[in-house]
Amino acid sequence: MTAGGLAPVLSMSRTGAPGTAALAMRVAGGLLAAIAVVAVLVRIAADQAKREWLAFPFTGVPATTGQAAAIFAHNLRALLGVIGLLLIAQAAARRPDAPTGVQQALRTAGEIVLAGVVAANVLVVGAALGAYEARMIRAMLPHGPVELAAFATAIALYLQGRQRALPVRQLLLTATVSMLMLGAGALLEVLVVV
Repeated sequence: MTAGGLAPVLSMSRTGAPGTAALAMRVAGGLLAAIAVVAVLVRIAADQAKREWLAFPFTGVPATTGQAAAIFAHNLRALLGVIGLLLIAQAAARRPDAPTGVQQALRTAGEIVLAGVVAANVLVVGAALGAYEARMIRAMLPHGPVELAAFATAIALYLQGRQRALPVRQLLLTATVSMLMLGAGALLEVLVVV
């Protein structure tokens, strides 16, 4: 997304935790809408071959703390990518003059990678929902919404801080809340089966 494309989103967002939360809800809503579009398209075209191609076994995950830690570590790597990109943007925003060419190039490259990761996840989740419907919804509950909230919060914080300096307290608090939500999501995934 270009800086011009983000301007309307940023102008609607307030600062601080309430602004981040409101923007996170809009991010999550947009992601859910995109997932729904993919799911509907896959459902229209879905047949047994598509389900066999996806090959979801629905065997569940072991209910162990080790498995929860592995899930948390996997999701944390993605979250740390967003936070790392935010730190690059914050370093540039805190410069007294314009960001350096390297900072701008890193931010642009990071945004391209972030957009690709988000798009891939939207496609996979949407395709799985379209192919398996209620069975996939049950497999994603209750942890899926918690993980979505964690990532939407981190992305919202990035959108707020990609071109303006944010208070360090807001950065630390929001990053911590996102990580805690990921931890809760990992525990829910291994301990609660719907």
